[in-house]
Amino acid sequence: MGNIYSSKIGGIKECWVLKITLNAGDQPLPNIADFGRATIGINYCLYNESEHKKKLPVTPDLHHIETIERNSVSFDGECAQQWKVSAQSPMPFEFPLTKSEYDEAYSVVIWADPFASAAFFREGNWRGVLIIDKISQYKHDESDGVVNKHVIDITVKIAQSVISYFLDLVETYTTPNFKPLKEIHDAIKRGDRDAIGKLGVLGVSIGSNNNLDYATRNDIGDGFINLLDGDLYDRDYWISESKRTKNPYNIKWGESDISRYDFKAPISKLYGAMMRIGNDGRIYSNEGFSNLNWGIVGYQLEVGSDRMIKYAHMDVTSGDQTHDDVATRDGQKAAEIAANTSTGEPATYPKILDRRALFLFTVNAISTNDLYTHVGVSKYQKQREAQREKERQKFMNREWYR
Repeated sequence: MGNIYSSKIGGIKECWVLKITLNAGDQPLPNIADFGRATIGINYCLYNESEHKKKLPVTPDLHHIETIERNSVSFDGECAQQWKVSAQSPMPFEFPLTKSEYDEAYSVVIWADPFASAAFFREGNWRGVLIIDKISQYKHDESDGVVNKHVIDITVKIAQSVISYFLDLVETYTTPNFKPLKEIHDAIKRGDRDAIGKLGVLGVSIGSNNNLDYATRNDIGDGFINLLDGDLYDRDYWISESKRTKNPYNIKWGESDISRYDFKAPISKLYGAMMRIGNDGRIYSNEGFSNLNWGIVGYQLEVGSDRMIKYAHMDVTSGDQTHDDVATRDGQKAAEIAANTSTGEPATYPKILDRRALFLFTVNAISTNDLYTHVGVSKYQKQREAQREKERQKFMNREWYR
């Protein structure tokens, strides 16, 4: 960072800076109550073109897991400044650069600390780590007659992290705030085994539960697959809820209570199907949050994670569900902890959940278990397949030599 200024003829000086301006977006600002700090650190690093292509050689693609693995990298911060979340917007920050850094800059990476505190908007999604390449278009010069300032000028929208948004959804739909959840719980406690069908157990995801054909298929399938647990798919309820939507033949999440507890759709819409939550070198799946909530739903209904997992396994279109099961059990644990630490909780279910306890549990759960990442799930499935093949070969050899 030395040699920031160099004198020119006539006493005019030059300087080179990276200017990052934070703007409030159309989503809530970082939730300081979640991560427990009034300020967050705005971090950056710059790369020249060769460094960028070495660090991020390919574009991540969900259909090619190797591209996600090659993008699962962390970044070395060059400088950081603190931003008070309640401060004015826009809020500019200037980071001094050397002339060579400015001239060679090809990309900039921006993130916030602590982990899971904030997200930045780009190309349709909020991102825990913002990567902008080909930044020559953001370069311009400014002069006040005393200093010629060469500026890389980046303006970004900032909002809460995906985990904070997930907790918004939980507070809205998986607590006593949401009357339909209470109604399902009370019906189950009265002995109405069919009440759980309002969850749409066999068509939880909106993509497999968003038109009458799918609803009919799921309802028929329930009769073949499930003989003991009551009506796990309530087609009549689906029809009544579909009348609340704009287009009953193509229902969107949020228009009704169909697939309400499956959070993949709203999270994917805002944060994407694969996401960096912070600078930890991991790319997460949005499915983990939906399965966490499935476990919380089980707790709030007093059904428990084992039965919720059993119900999820009845979906014959799902493959290896180990990562789903892990998240569902984590959701049960999260609710147990959050309910125990909550103040003023009601004596009956569903219970009020302590938001910060949920935040801390969720951050720890996803950041310490690779099954919440796309790469981790892929590696686990490959290991399982290899083990099954090994066992198959062992069985075949034993049969051959018997």
